[in-house]
Amino acid sequence: MAGGKRDRPSRLVLSTRVANRKQKPSAGGLNLREANLPPPRPGSLRDRRPGKRPDSNTLGDRQQTQAQVQDRTRKSKPNFKHMKMAQSLSPVSWTQRTNVGSTIEPWSSFDDFELLDCVKEAISKEALGDLATIQPTAVQRLVIPALTGMGLKARQKAVSQSRFESFLIAAETGSGKTLSYIIPVMDFLKREEEILKKEEEEEEEGRGKKLLQEQRKKPDALFELEGPIVENRENNGKPQVVILVPTSELVNQVGGVIKSMSHVVKLRSALISRDFSGVVIRRRLFSGPVDILVSTPHLLSSLAEDDPRILSKCSHIIVDEADSLYDRTFSPLTSAIITRAENLKRLVLCSATIPKSLDRSLRKLYPEMTRLVTPHLHAIPRRVQLSIVDADAEPYKGNKPLACADTLHKISKDESEVGFIKKVIVFVNERESTATLTSYLQSKGFDAISLERDTSNRKEASVLEYFTGPKTAVGPEVQAKDRMSVLVTTDISSRGIDTKTVKNVVLYDVPFSTIDFIHRLGRTGRMGRRGQAVILVDKNTNKAWVKDIKKSMFLGGPLV
Repeated sequence: MAGGKRDRPSRLVLSTRVANRKQKPSAGGLNLREANLPPPRPGSLRDRRPGKRPDSNTLGDRQQTQAQVQDRTRKSKPNFKHMKMAQSLSPVSWTQRTNVGSTIEPWSSFDDFELLDCVKEAISKEALGDLATIQPTAVQRLVIPALTGMGLKARQKAVSQSRFESFLIAAETGSGKTLSYIIPVMDFLKREEEILKKEEEEEEEGRGKKLLQEQRKKPDALFELEGPIVENRENNGKPQVVILVPTSELVNQVGGVIKSMSHVVKLRSALISRDFSGVVIRRRLFSGPVDILVSTPHLLSSLAEDDPRILSKCSHIIVDEADSLYDRTFSPLTSAIITRAENLKRLVLCSATIPKSLDRSLRKLYPEMTRLVTPHLHAIPRRVQLSIVDADAEPYKGNKPLACADTLHKISKDESEVGFIKKVIVFVNERESTATLTSYLQSKGFDAISLERDTSNRKEASVLEYFTGPKTAVGPEVQAKDRMSVLVTTDISSRGIDTKTVKNVVLYDVPFSTIDFIHRLGRTGRMGRRGQAVILVDKNTNKAWVKDIKKSMFLGGPLV
């Protein structure tokens, strides 16, 4: 090694990768002769050269690409996982929702409906007299033509195998469902009355001619005394239309609308419920003819058992709040009343929600039922703003009553409803919580009152009359807390109560289902008005479910 020749490294030999290294183009790549594009993907537009038919591999790659696009689209859509897990409502297809728009398009005013003049006068003077603009809502534009025989479906309807027609009115809360079935019913009764009156006049004219001929044959008959006129009591206590509602509060509310319109249309109506004594019920029902009867199923069922002739002349039965009257408690009574009405011509069911159980029952009982569903069924209107308050966070630290009191304090301080008393409804799940929460709010200086099933009838009537009545004016010198009235209640006040002047709703307890969610939030934002809702959550709340509901409300989608 010492005497040998030492190898010297060749320092000028470069690696073969040096020559293949791509140089960065100058001028930002603007002086290139060829576009630096990646090779075309199989099935893309660049790969479709003229005269070349795609082979099977290209088609497979194209289908795989479309599947990837669909997968990306599906991932980009909101996934209401927790809301679907707690799903209790029957879904309505998107096609069915969108087809309603073309159906209601021809009807933009009450003058477009073929209604009697007296019915139109009752609408403008009594039913909607307090509104600035009198126009039919979406559910009224959908239902009134169908029930009066003006709609396309009614004209093209095939002969039914059932002994009576059946309809289901399904629309969001506060959309005017009550008026949508009252108007066609009154129009029908008045037309029937005019037809019957004309027939009686013709019959009376015929009897008069016959009597005159007999008198001419017997001249002595002119001096004979006429017999006394006997009052016909055959129709007493036999209503032509029966409206069933679940509670006595709804009897008064629906009956109040019918009473006010009946004064103009000249119809006779009667309201019976547990709030009235037996003497009052008998006098209202049997003292004279009755056109429209509003009652609860329990009371009417007991009366029909004692006297089955009550329903002998009933041609229309309307079941309001059908999701309640077809549950396990009311369903036997409701079905028994419908069965006893032997001359029934039309059955109308009305509801703000279609639970899965109700959907199955109706498809089994009335397979030919016509469903009149509005586009926004099972959706909270976007005019209702929803906010969430976490009672576990600062500064409440798990004190839920304190979070409720602070929420009410913020509502009293906002700039809405200036010059009027703010009416706020606070919903709880248990009736035992109403008294506890009411006492706590009163200790904080709020004008709070409780309402639940054990409340006396007189107090319940006065409270509901105040919260469903018009706005109460108040001077600017009154303090913020004194300008607000708070009602702490259970779900007894969440169904059908028309609280048009209530703008704020607080859910102290999160409802058990989306059905109760819809009914509670439906106490605000009624008939096109704006509203606010606040939900209190804590460690015992499914916060992910509440978050899904808020996201769905923001997007304007149904809570299913």
